[in-house]
Amino acid sequence: MGYLQVFINAVVVALMAMYVYENERKMEKMSTKHDQTVLALEKKHVDEIKDVKQMLSTKAGIEKLTEIGNQQLKLQDKGVTYIRWGKTLCDGSNTETLYSGQAGGSQYSQPGSSVNYLCLPLNPDVAQPLKKHSWYAFLCGAEYQIEEGNTPQGIRSGIFNHDVACAACLAKGKLSSIMIPGWKTCNNGWTKEYDGILMAGHPSHAAASEYACLDKGTETIAGGSRDENGILFYPVKTVCGSLKCPPYTADTDVPCVVCSK
Repeated sequence: MGYLQVFINAVVVALMAMYVYENERKMEKMSTKHDQTVLALEKKHVDEIKDVKQMLSTKAGIEKLTEIGNQQLKLQDKGVTYIRWGKTLCDGSNTETLYSGQAGGSQYSQPGSSVNYLCLPLNPDVAQPLKKHSWYAFLCGAEYQIEEGNTPQGIRSGIFNHDVACAACLAKGKLSSIMIPGWKTCNNGWTKEYDGILMAGHPSHAAASEYACLDKGTETIAGGSRDENGILFYPVKTVCGSLKCPPYTADTDVPCVVCSK
């Protein structure tokens, strides 16, 4: 073996030794850091136990712990509300149906109409008749404008002109909720209440409208299939330009999801 080969072999051995040494040093640091973290957690746990024991040793401490427990129980009965468009019941985890309803709003052809969809209870309180006058806003029912040619994938067919169902929901023990257009799932740590397809009024109509997330398991109101219009639900499609494509794609429906936490 020549001197050059011997030199090269020596360099390789030296580099390997340096690598092993450095790797062992890093592992030792990681092990030390891990041990320190474990010790810190154990100390915190012991301190918490001491605090609880100390509170239990006094009447004031017991009353404080009782108050904390009662607050937790009350929180379980409270939560955030949201509207589930297209469904008559709320079936999410730890979710209560406040009332079943019919979607409603202003007339689609009137330029002064209100923009928002409303979820109207199916059992309204008795109301008084109004005098004949022209100075009134209108409240109409809502209809699906979903037919064979524009039915998004996953939405049931045969609901064109049918009245739109809805439900008011309470997600118990939650502090916030959000409707996310473009997603089908929620962030980690959030609960999916339901997912569906984004809907809105038609852009050619005089009345403005809002966006609503229609549940994929779409339901209708019994006996409401006549073409009476009112406020309307159309599937939304993407239009590239100021909407960036990619990541979006032209002429597709828009998924949506309602999340709570």
